[in-house]
Amino acid sequence: MPLRSTLVGAASGVLVLAGVVGFAVGLPELTGDEAEASGDAESPAAQAGTPPAELIPESLLDGALVRYPAIDPQMTEVAEQVETFGMEKLTDVFGTDVAVGLYATPDLQVQVAVTIYDGESGLFLQKGPPVPPELAVSQETIGDVVRQGNSVCIAQWESQAYAQDGPPFQAQCQRVVAGRTINVYATPGLTIEQTADLVDDVAAQAELD
Repeated sequence: MPLRSTLVGAASGVLVLAGVVGFAVGLPELTGDEAEASGDAESPAAQAGTPPAELIPESLLDGALVRYPAIDPQMTEVAEQVETFGMEKLTDVFGTDVAVGLYATPDLQVQVAVTIYDGESGLFLQKGPPVPPELAVSQETIGDVVRQGNSVCIAQWESQAYAQDGPPFQAQCQRVVAGRTINVYATPGLTIEQTADLVDDVAAQAELD
């Protein structure tokens, strides 16, 4: 599925860049046999204890998403400030190394934040547990928690978009691989499937898979 096949709306690049960090660590982890299998992976990165910061890719999905300096060098300073703040804040709060990488499509219509956490993150729901969609029809937004492939994902839709099977305005997928937690937060317009594909791409590039 093309990355931009379900884009909705447009974004302002640097403004979104400044607000995209902070959603990164804490969806439900894999459990049971899946978690055990992930933790036993004998990948080069896992064996070497590679710092999470060195596992952040320079691009995603064959260059469909790239780091902000590659789009516009004038964004370099802001991007570095936001990434550094996110890494330092999350590392302090969680008590272990956390790395953050920010990406966008060249037209800045899609923004993605990748977080790699040196450990296995557990259940953490930003908006509480899900409620039946029929009970949320009067609300402006509807959320859902789903498993997509090897990832657990949380997404938020505008009520009308949800009723029309449209893409969420934000999606977040997380997966535990080889003792590391990979989290991808995407906005706007990526499907849950596309967001989970990004998680798998990060795992493959980091040689954790």
